[in-house]
Amino acid sequence: MFDELKKLFASKGRSEKSAGVEDHVVSIAALLVEAAIADERYTENERDVISRLLVEAFGVDTAEVAAILTEAETRQKEAVDLYTFIRDVKTLTPDEKIVLIESLWRVILSDGEKDAYEDMLVRRVCGLIHVSDVDSGLARRRVQTALSR
Repeated sequence: MFDELKKLFASKGRSEKSAGVEDHVVSIAALLVEAAIADERYTENERDVISRLLVEAFGVDTAEVAAILTEAETRQKEAVDLYTFIRDVKTLTPDEKIVLIESLWRVILSDGEKDAYEDMLVRRVCGLIHVSDVDSGLARRRVQTALSR
C-alpha cells in the first residue's frame, strides 16, 4: 500500500514540486490531523503515526516532516470546514484516494478505539472525494488486519 503511493509522489521529484504540490501534501497532513482530533484527543502516538504515514505513504522527506506537520496543524486549527483541504486532494487518482482513506483509518485506529465522530469524518471525506462506503470499509478492514499482526 505505502510503496505504491511513495512511488507516485516520489516520481514527481522534490526539485520539480511547486507550491501547489506542497499545499497538496499539507492538506493531506491536515486531514490526518483532523482525523486524530475528531475524538477530541490528539496524542503524541497519533502525531507519530501521522509523521510515519507522511514518510511511508506520501513520500515526504524525513527532514521536512516536522515542518509540514506543524503547518498542517496550524491550517487545521484555522480551517472552518473540510473543503479547504478537500479541494487540494480531489485531484488524487482513485488509488491515491484509497491510500488516503487507509491513512485516515490508520490514524483513527491507532489509539485502539473508533469514535462516532471519527467514523463520520471518514464518511464525509469519502463523500467529498468520491470514494464509496464499500471501498472505505475494505480500507478499514485492511488497516485493522495490519494493526492486529
